[in-house]
Amino acid sequence: MIDKDNLPSQTEPADIAEKVKRVREFMASQRCDAVLIGRADNFAWLTCGGNNKVVKSWETGFGFLLITPDAVKLIAQVMDGPRIRDDELQGMAVEYVPLHWYEPSKEDTVAALTKGKKVLADCPIPGATVAPGLLYALHYPLTDKEIARLKWLGARSDAILRQVADSVTPGMREVEVANRLQAEYALSGIDGDVLLVGSDERTARYRHPNPSDKPVDKWLLLHPAVQKWGLHANVTRHVSFGEPAAEIRKKYDTACRVHATALSMCEPGTRFSDILAAQKETYKACGFEEEWRLHFQGGITGYLLADPTLCTAPQNEVRMNMAYDWFITVTGVKSEELSINTRAGVETPSLAGNWPTTPYDANGKTFAMPEILVR
Repeated sequence: MIDKDNLPSQTEPADIAEKVKRVREFMASQRCDAVLIGRADNFAWLTCGGNNKVVKSWETGFGFLLITPDAVKLIAQVMDGPRIRDDELQGMAVEYVPLHWYEPSKEDTVAALTKGKKVLADCPIPGATVAPGLLYALHYPLTDKEIARLKWLGARSDAILRQVADSVTPGMREVEVANRLQAEYALSGIDGDVLLVGSDERTARYRHPNPSDKPVDKWLLLHPAVQKWGLHANVTRHVSFGEPAAEIRKKYDTACRVHATALSMCEPGTRFSDILAAQKETYKACGFEEEWRLHFQGGITGYLLADPTLCTAPQNEVRMNMAYDWFITVTGVKSEELSINTRAGVETPSLAGNWPTTPYDANGKTFAMPEILVR
């Protein structure tokens, strides 16, 4: 059930005002006349948790926000606009532009409203420049409210993962384990984007083991990537029925060391490319030099599910109040937690005391990493 007593407080108007300010400053820097936000991730960011979706699998929502220097317009069909305005835009002054299903589309309506103007959009709009990547940069730094929400989400994930891990027994099918995870998250009001459950040889064979009908025998990987308020917590844990093999222990130890290396470098001004270089060196020192090639090495998260591409351009740097999803794999194992660099240092809210941990040192700092849960 949802722990309502410990839920972070509701969005305040100041949170919305800060986001709109960032967009308008961005508009001025780009010398454009308007910004159109239609993607669900950017909508959630701008509205501090609002949801413009109806079809969950679509990246673009059913309500668009058009921001100009002096107004914010909600463009949506009458079947969606009133709900979005009333439920998702509290504390936000908007002008509603209602449409009927037989009238021009949202996209064409935006094009008509901005004819002759320079528009940047995060989804295809006639006459606009589509630049979602530029808008993603506005998500950071995360606000104090967003950090509080991520901490709640991380702690809830930790509790759910331990609860489900304790309930699994050999012989259960992977799909049954996945359904238990999904049910517990749903009861906490948390949605899922990715749900991987792999057992035994499937975790070595596949980096992304979608749950199958295979019964669990001795080894289990759990990986939910979930969201609430549009913010994500992507976490991986392992369960072993009996003492795991020495080779598994060695591989998991390596993944944790690489993960700790990345966390130790999450300080403002550090280049993501330098973090990747240090990860490669740690893989090599542990005897798994080529493993970094076989999976993304991780990067930022937040309203984005994850962006592991920042390490490919040297100008990309760590910023304060960023959230991270370092997904470190060595064939058969994975280390992945929700972490945030705050004024108090790097925190890992997905390790909230429900799972046994082991300390790992990197660059003079110590980080807790979850142990393999031996049952």
